[in-house]
Amino acid sequence: MNSGDILRYVMIIVGVYLLWVAILSLAKRKMTEPFCLAWGFLSFLMILGGILLRPTGLSSYISDTGLVLILLLGGLGLMAAYFISRQMSDLARKNQELTMQISLLNQENERVLAVLEGLTGKLKMDL
Repeated sequence: MNSGDILRYVMIIVGVYLLWVAILSLAKRKMTEPFCLAWGFLSFLMILGGILLRPTGLSSYISDTGLVLILLLGGLGLMAAYFISRQMSDLARKNQELTMQISLLNQENERVLAVLEGLTGKLKMDL
């Protein structure tokens, strides 16, 4: 088995794993839909790349140790990108929740001021 075949199999396995993780993250509401869609598209491209590309002359350019190093660095890069996208998704969800809470608080504040105005008969004074 040459290094080109190893790279193809790794790309297919990583693509299937990324697709599975994206679907689970969407089901557990850990990531929002746009991020899951992007990860699903990336995993689909990796699976297609692993199936369709045939790197036959790869072993003449990269040694087996170099391929392992490249795969490790690529894996670390994918994990870092997944972590960042998950954090950004969490922040977007929290931001949306805070926006809804502020809207509800503003609405409640307007009701309280209207009741206060009705009880005192005075208009509210803006400071």
